[in-house]
Amino acid sequence: MDWLEFVALIGVGLAVGVYATAVGAGGGFLFAPVLLTRHAESSPAEVAMASMCLVLATSGLAAARLAREKRIDYRAVGMAAAIAVPAGVIGATGTAQLPREVFAGGFAVLLATLGAYLIWRPTGNAGQVGQRGWRRMIRDGRGELYLYWIPIRRSLGVVALTSVLTSMAGIGGGLFFATITIRVMRMPAWLGVPASHSIVTSIAIAVVIFHTATQHFGDPLNDVPPLLIGALIANPLGLRVAARIRESMLSRLLALGMLVVAVRVAFEAF
Repeated sequence: MDWLEFVALIGVGLAVGVYATAVGAGGGFLFAPVLLTRHAESSPAEVAMASMCLVLATSGLAAARLAREKRIDYRAVGMAAAIAVPAGVIGATGTAQLPREVFAGGFAVLLATLGAYLIWRPTGNAGQVGQRGWRRMIRDGRGELYLYWIPIRRSLGVVALTSVLTSMAGIGGGLFFATITIRVMRMPAWLGVPASHSIVTSIAIAVVIFHTATQHFGDPLNDVPPLLIGALIANPLGLRVAARIRESMLSRLLALGMLVVAVRVAFEAF
């Protein structure tokens, strides 16, 4: 890799980092297509390993920053992570068994489906009061009080399925979990994005450990340093954007990213 390529990858990491952090994602849904394109001969597991390393760093840093603002519902995140982590490891074991074409094609379909749903319903029932479920009351660092109910059974089922599919795709699942925490778990968007980063971080830790133990190393890992530099520079900028967007705008940004990437990956796969 020459210096010009290194600098270009920093730029890519910067752009992905601002967007992904703002929408509550780790960036894997964008990093994975970049790695797939640049390393056509690498296996899905090698691409997933590099992508999840980037997700771990970006979502982990975002979660740490948001924790200082007291915007993380630790008990809700812990409940979701208890299901998401083992489900994510199950998904990671399936990555090594997938042909590259199936990996890329399934990834495209997964993104296109959720993108279409978010266009159809840009707003959901976030924080809807009066519903059955686990009553949560959180006061953030600004002193604002949030009251909401989490439907536990439905939430855990969706979290488990999503963890398997996104870990298999090597994308961390931030795009999906940002939607799940707000739409399914019915958390206010102000708390849903931090919860998404926290859940994704826990999954990424487990998946990276799995891929390390199974030695899924390869050329995609060479791209991690410059992409990570760009993403880390972008992290505080992305958090500032996130603090200023509403749920409907968040949904549209999520949908746009999903559809663009889905078309790009589908073109490569087919």
